[in-house]
Amino acid sequence: MERRRFIPRSENMEGRMMLSTATAALPAVAATSTAEVAGSTPYTIQQKQDRIDRVPRLLRSFSPNRALPRDMVEGIQQGLEGVISDLDHANPETARMFNSALRDIVSRPSLRAQDAHLLEQRFTDVLISAGADASSVDLMASNLNLLATTINTSNVQPVFLSTNDYASILQLALIIGQPMPAPTAPGIARTSGTRVDASHNVTPESQPTFIGNYQPNAVVQILNQDNDQILGSEKSGRNGQYTIKFDVPLEEGTYTLRARAVDELGHQGALSRPFMLKVVAPKATPAAKLGQSTPEGPLASMRS
Repeated sequence: MERRRFIPRSENMEGRMMLSTATAALPAVAATSTAEVAGSTPYTIQQKQDRIDRVPRLLRSFSPNRALPRDMVEGIQQGLEGVISDLDHANPETARMFNSALRDIVSRPSLRAQDAHLLEQRFTDVLISAGADASSVDLMASNLNLLATTINTSNVQPVFLSTNDYASILQLALIIGQPMPAPTAPGIARTSGTRVDASHNVTPESQPTFIGNYQPNAVVQILNQDNDQILGSEKSGRNGQYTIKFDVPLEEGTYTLRARAVDELGHQGALSRPFMLKVVAPKATPAAKLGQSTPEGPLASMRS
């Protein structure tokens, strides 16, 4: 029977491609772990923490009867918590070298000491290139190494387990490490002004209202691009829609604005594309017509 292992792609390590090997194993393992890691993209801190809490189940999916020492698993989880919403994209070259190491190691019948060391080093290189804190990376890498050299080597499938352990935890780290994605540019509410097009809005109000859509239950901010001043913020509803009325009054003029999401711990998400707001003078109220004068005015005098 042919066994297939999953290897993360080098493009930000957020996809998977299957690497076929000639040794016998359970063919469903890769599919199970892929679903465990991928799923729907986590945006909030709670969603990311939920993924971390499922790490024991993820690691056990590769071998249901494998011993998983609590201290090793908790060390990996603590390291993952340290990179939540704090990473950029990994350097493609480090990702390529990680994949290359996996492809070389999976062809071996047993896990050598130098193989375990190489996995740890390539894993570390990818996360450091993505901007991860060194102490968080060390927590993950050192405990994965312990798992590989003390637990997996006593198993009949040390190479299979170790390569999947490293690949799946790296994948998870890069997913939960990404900041919240950029919102689409919101538009001004009809009651506040006119949306000329997708990027231009006009209002006579100093504190207009904007409406947009994002992930449900996320805090969205609108800020002035020129000085980073937050003009207003609001939490999106369960349907993802949010309504932001500016807290800061604006003078007449043209402003370049952006929107971004913020998670529960204050991590700032990616900025939306710029959108423009032109604040104009309110239209003057027309003077009262002669025929609408009060009885004390011209009409009253005309009657007398």
